[in-house]
Amino acid sequence: MSQSPAFRSPAVTRRTVLSLIGLGAAALTGCTSGGAAAPTVTGAPTGEPRRGGTVRLAFAGAGAAESLDPTVGTSPCDLARYSVLFDTLFSFADGAAEPSLATAAEVDSEAKTCTLTLRQGVTWHDGTAFTAADVVHTLKYRASPDRIAPSELSAYLDLAAAEARDDHTVVVPTVQPVGDPATLLAGAGLYVIKRGTSSFSAETATGTGPYRVTAFKAGVETRLERHDDYWDGAGHAEKVVLLSVDDAQARVNAVKDDQADYASDISFTTAKAGPPGTGLQIRDAGEALRTTYGFVLNVTRDLPADPRVRRAIKLGIDRKALVDAVFLGYGAPANDLFGAGAEYYLDDVAVPERDVAAAKKLLKEAGATGKPFVVRTAEYETGLNSSAELFVEQLKGLGLDASLVKVSTTEGYEPAGMKACDAISFPLGPVSLALTYTRSAAYETLAFPDEELTGAVATAISTTSDSERAAAWAKAQRVMADRGNWVAWGRGDVLSLAKETLTGVENRESPKYPWLGKVGFTA
Repeated sequence: MSQSPAFRSPAVTRRTVLSLIGLGAAALTGCTSGGAAAPTVTGAPTGEPRRGGTVRLAFAGAGAAESLDPTVGTSPCDLARYSVLFDTLFSFADGAAEPSLATAAEVDSEAKTCTLTLRQGVTWHDGTAFTAADVVHTLKYRASPDRIAPSELSAYLDLAAAEARDDHTVVVPTVQPVGDPATLLAGAGLYVIKRGTSSFSAETATGTGPYRVTAFKAGVETRLERHDDYWDGAGHAEKVVLLSVDDAQARVNAVKDDQADYASDISFTTAKAGPPGTGLQIRDAGEALRTTYGFVLNVTRDLPADPRVRRAIKLGIDRKALVDAVFLGYGAPANDLFGAGAEYYLDDVAVPERDVAAAKKLLKEAGATGKPFVVRTAEYETGLNSSAELFVEQLKGLGLDASLVKVSTTEGYEPAGMKACDAISFPLGPVSLALTYTRSAAYETLAFPDEELTGAVATAISTTSDSERAAAWAKAQRVMADRGNWVAWGRGDVLSLAKETLTGVENRESPKYPWLGKVGFTA
C-alpha cells in the first residue's frame, strides 16, 4: 500500500510526552567516576515459584496525583498497578505486539476498517463475562473530550464509532489508513475497563487482570489479591503490595531494611557500590531494554535549523566521555537513533566517529561559531542533568557559546520554555517506532519537518505489507541518523535491586514498570 497523503500525527500533550519517555521519576544521585562497575544479573531467577505469600515492590510514584483510573496516571507506580489490575487488547513482548484481550486486529483491503477479535472465556474480577460491549465502552470512554488526556488513538481510529458485531467482535472505522493496528493498540496504554464504569476506587475499579485491588492510598501503597480465574493462569503470589516511593535511595533502603522485596529503577551510583546486603542482587533488564539518552535539537530556531550545525554536533560530541561519566560502566554509546529494542529498529547504523576538526569547520561555514546555543534539561532520568552539563562544555569546545537551563521535572516539557531553547534533553526506552516517530512529530519543538521522513512514517503506519513497513521504517531511521534533529549519545541499563529468590518480574513495555502477573518467590 502506498503512503497515505492524509497522514497526520496525534496531538501531543505534556502527559503523552511523559508517558512516551516512561516518566522515570528522578533519582537525584550525582555521578562519580573511577573503579569498575559492580556485576549485575540479567533478568530474574528461572526457578519454579512457590504458590502463596506476599510480594512487596517499590516504584517511583506521583504522590497524591496517583489514581486507579487507567487514563490518568503516568508514573511507574501507576503503570505497574494498571498492568496487573487491567488488561490491554495487545501487549508488547520483545518489542513486538502480542495478543492479550484481543487475539487479532485485521484491517480491510484499504485499511479503513479495523476488526478486533476478542478472547473468549475471560471474566472480570466480579465474575461476569468479558464481552465486546466492554471494549466498545472503553473506546468511547477514551474518546470523550471529558478525559484529562483523550487517547492519541483518536488520530487513527474513530473510537466513538466503534460497534459490537457480536459478543467477541468489535468493528472500528479508521480516521486514516492503518496497516498495523495491533502495534498502535499495544503502545497506546489502552487498558480495558468494564462497561458502565465511570469512576475508579478500590470498590469500583474492576478489571480482568491477574490481581484485583483491595486497598489504595495515593502516593503510599496499593494492596492487591490474586484473581484465581485469570485467563492466562493464576499468579503465584497470593498478594502483591505496590509501594509508592519517589526517591531512588529510599526504594533501595526499603529492600535493605526488609520493607520491600524489590526496588525499581535504582541509580548507577547505587549499583556500582554493589548489593547493600546478603541475599540481594543488582539486576539489569538487558541490552535490548536500555534507555536511550540524548538531546532533541529544536529546528524552529536558527542554529539547529541549519543541517551543518546538526551534523557538526553529531560529529563533535564525545560520546564515550558522556557514557563514562553518566552510566558508570552500565551502558554504551548510541547512534543518534531512538527506538533501540523495538521491532524494525536498524541495528546496522554505526555510532558516528568523533571528528572535532570537521565539526568546527562545519560550524564556521554555517556562521555559528561564537553564537549562543541554549540547552534545556530536567532530571527525568538519573544523569540527564549531569550529561547536559558535560554536553554544554563539549559544545563550547566546538566553538558555540553554549549555556544550560535546568528546570524541574514539572517544567521540563512546558511548550514555551522548550521553544526558547536550541536543544532539549530527552530519554526514551524501547517503545515502538510508531510511538517514537509520531509523538515526537506532533510537538513542534521536537519535530523534524522533512518531506522524506514524513512520507516514510506515513507509509510505515498505513501499509498492510510487512516488507513495505520494514523498508519504510528503515528509510525513516536513515534520514534521522543522517540529517535529523536527534543527538542520541548513549544507552544506559535499567537497574533494580531485588531479593535473590524473587522471580516473575516480566519486562514488557518498560522495565521501569514491569508486568507482575506471575511474580513470586522460588523459596
